[in-house]
Amino acid sequence: MPGHYEDNVFFIGDFDDSLEQAITVPLVQEIKRQRERVDGCIDLHINSFGGYAHLVMNLVELVELAKRDGVLVRTIVPAVAFSAGSMLAITGSPGERYIARTGEHLVHYGSVGSHESTPTQVERYRAWKDRDFKNTVKHYQKYANVPDLEAKIADDGYFVPAKDCIKWGLADKYLDKLDL
Repeated sequence: MPGHYEDNVFFIGDFDDSLEQAITVPLVQEIKRQRERVDGCIDLHINSFGGYAHLVMNLVELVELAKRDGVLVRTIVPAVAFSAGSMLAITGSPGERYIARTGEHLVHYGSVGSHESTPTQVERYRAWKDRDFKNTVKHYQKYANVPDLEAKIADDGYFVPAKDCIKWGLADKYLDKLDL
């Protein structure tokens, strides 16, 4: 199962179509509940090898809405936050992004597939792919400070161990500092 929730705690696996149904609507409802509280908090436990960019960007926007409304969003990575998982994990509230000491992120451009059949379509899809890659870089630059980011992800597979995640702002604290 790619995701499920219990109260204000959400468990997120890989980002596929079933995750959208299992998490998105309950997360919207929980944001509404938590923003009415003085100490509103949502925990996102992310243990993911990645998945669809459009799904993660939807969740990123929901996290931003929650934070804007005063809800604390804690992201918790017990093992892996690869690709889409990493993109979501870094959006948590500053100071509240956790990773296990043995955890890792995978930072990369991702893959963009398409099936062009005309020269015009090739140009359009190439422009879309360029925008997608630039948006990925902007996303990481907004939430973290990975040195030489574009050079590191040029080969589409940059694994970042926990100590570097903390050093470069992909996470703030080790998981053993989390107060449940």
